[in-house]
Amino acid sequence: MNLLKTQMIQSVTTKILFFVSLLVCTAGIHLKIGNSHSIFIIEEWKTEDQNIPLLRSPVTDTTSTLTKEQKTQLTNRLISFETEKGNQIAVLIVGSTGEWTIEEYAVKVFEKTELGRKGIDDGVLIVVAIQNHKTKIEVGYGLEGTIPDATAKKIIEEFMIPKFREGNYFQGISDGIDTIITKINEEELPKTNISQIAEEKFPVVEQKNDFDKYVVFVPYVIVAIFAIVTLVVSGIVGLIMLIGVFVFFSYRSTFPINFCIGIFFTVFKLIMDEIYLKIFNKSKSGRKSKTSNKSKNIRKSKTSSKSFWRIILFGYNYKILFGYKHNSSAWSSSSNSSSSSWSGGGGRSGGGGASGSW
Repeated sequence: MNLLKTQMIQSVTTKILFFVSLLVCTAGIHLKIGNSHSIFIIEEWKTEDQNIPLLRSPVTDTTSTLTKEQKTQLTNRLISFETEKGNQIAVLIVGSTGEWTIEEYAVKVFEKTELGRKGIDDGVLIVVAIQNHKTKIEVGYGLEGTIPDATAKKIIEEFMIPKFREGNYFQGISDGIDTIITKINEEELPKTNISQIAEEKFPVVEQKNDFDKYVVFVPYVIVAIFAIVTLVVSGIVGLIMLIGVFVFFSYRSTFPINFCIGIFFTVFKLIMDEIYLKIFNKSKSGRKSKTSNKSKNIRKSKTSSKSFWRIILFGYNYKILFGYKHNSSAWSSSSNSSSSSWSGGGGRSGGGGASGSW
């Protein structure tokens, strides 16, 4: 392996390590400052708060307060009402709401589960915290006129809390549900249909499988590939320019627009490099080098010492910037340029001598 190939391999390795280090450092900085616009942050991968459950059934009992039969009875009642009317009513029984108040907790669960039909917002959530002795009826925006705060408070105080004080949580929740359903039936709400229920029915909650996580990451892999290509072809200087373009537009636009702009600049730069390289080679064609052997040796040594860092900084197109043109004869046999002072005296052979065999 000759010196030029060795330098190329070393420069490519150095630049790839530089790129990885720069990527890791940039990602770390963006994560530390919590930049929501950063292309290095994928919202779907953020750790969810494990204390806020995502409801996957109309009735969720984390304390085993309800028997299996009671839970099934309430679930069937709520699913039947949802099929008939379209509203989603959910019940959540927990031991404690932790660091949140019952009101804060109910809102977080409601928003995380996204109860109710999209655009209608007709969901209702009943939260019962056994250890805190608290309960909350959270109502969607579309039902605030049907079940205002005063009505919700009345349902809790007159139908639910008296049963809770007796330890009969099932009956208290059941009476509360019946009263809420009665109030909703008194109002005209948009009708539902079978297909809508099939999509929004409770235990059918959209889940992201493992494959989706990798699909989300595909655009970032493509960006990395373009960055590495730019790094190899245009060097560190070209890569810094490309990263600057990506970072600038990441604050000014959405990821798809930023991604397309970055690709455009990358392709544009590669095309311009190729065009300029052809023009440069054409302008140099037909010219013959008249450099002496001594100047060739000096040029070779200078090129060997500088080409490595030029490739790293400016890529393989550094020849365009520095007018460097590699002479293949420099890597051939050195017998033609021997510096020895010994030579023949100019005599001729007369055909004499001898030969033998064994």
